[in-house]
Amino acid sequence: MRAAPLSPPESVIRKAQHFEDRQYQFLTYVFGGGVKIREHEKHGDPITPVRVASIRGQLRFWWRACNPSCCETVAELRQHEGEIWGTTSRASKVEITLLTKVSPPREVPVFEYSPAQRLVIRSGMREIAYGAFPLQPSRDEQRAGAKPWALFDYGKTIFSLRFLYPKEYQKDVQAALWAWETFGGLGGRTRRGFGAIARVNAQSSVPVESELARYRENPRIAGVPSLYKARFAVASTSTSTPVESWKTGLGLLQRIRQGPGFGRNMSSPGSLKPAGRSRWPEPDEIRRLTRKSAPIHRKPEVAVSCFPRAVFGMPIVFHFHPGSTNEPGSAGDPDMKPLQLQPVGFERYASPLIIRPISDGTSFRASALVLSSDVPTAELVADEASYSAAFTLNTNLARGIQPLNRDGRVFTDPLELFLSELKK
Repeated sequence: MRAAPLSPPESVIRKAQHFEDRQYQFLTYVFGGGVKIREHEKHGDPITPVRVASIRGQLRFWWRACNPSCCETVAELRQHEGEIWGTTSRASKVEITLLTKVSPPREVPVFEYSPAQRLVIRSGMREIAYGAFPLQPSRDEQRAGAKPWALFDYGKTIFSLRFLYPKEYQKDVQAALWAWETFGGLGGRTRRGFGAIARVNAQSSVPVESELARYRENPRIAGVPSLYKARFAVASTSTSTPVESWKTGLGLLQRIRQGPGFGRNMSSPGSLKPAGRSRWPEPDEIRRLTRKSAPIHRKPEVAVSCFPRAVFGMPIVFHFHPGSTNEPGSAGDPDMKPLQLQPVGFERYASPLIIRPISDGTSFRASALVLSSDVPTAELVADEASYSAAFTLNTNLARGIQPLNRDGRVFTDPLELFLSELKK
């Protein structure tokens, strides 16, 4: 095990260098965050829960998103990034020092076993569980009674950082810091609001929209998620705690994608299932492509050949009904493997949708940022077969998808639907 540092190192303030100390708090529970990661195991870090390497990685990402130096090509962006943030052969010009650490966290369980030994969501954690599904042990581990992993709550403890860098890079570093503090965090699944941070005692009170406008027109570079024409929305209702606002955003995403009465039909009278069939076209399109379906699902619910939810991020895993088969009257295959919608040529496509709580000065509201991002070509992979999977919509196609028709408006972009619903 790594030994804890005896004391924080002192930064040497050099001539023509700018330095400042900033204090932060976590607004939401941290998802893992340690250096040890293995499949379903989500470890924290008991020695240095706030790691400089992780902060530097976040700042690099948000610097690219802001593109404050207005680079126009990938090569130019990489060269400038290396000059500021370092490369494998060049040290970073930005020194980051952890001055004070957070206190040990409280574990926050999300899942638990029922008396019947089924894994269930703990009371009050429904929305968070939707974003924290990787905390569940695998099915084999569940059969063995493995304990579900937990989130980490650091409460209101404060950690302090010192930033030291040449004054010539002040614009670049300040942009990265603003974006990280406003939209980023630490640990895993920060795009879903886990480990969201907030700066303590910040002097500036510039509205997010005003600051965001500084970067919306900077050059857009293909393949680089950015704030170019980024979309931002804030919920109309406020809460007294950041966690409750965070739940508002996650809960909305769940309702749009899977919620009864929105993303899915209501359950049938007397049914033990929480909801009925999906109102999105993906399940019926999978049945059409694979020519497999359960007898109760033979009649299509949605007659649109598309996978529109790909824009929320990939891969997406789909589970067949155990009675699905291409032979009418057959009992089906209870061990049928799940199918996966994935980006062609990539392991994953990170969601451009960032959900997190934001302070309005006296309370908190759910907020959402949609980055400018190129959605790659998608394919549906099933065992040895793969199928082309279109995801773009026009108005005529969107009219046939019930969740995209709201308040007399037809949405051709599910992300725009999310932002519109959040603002209600």
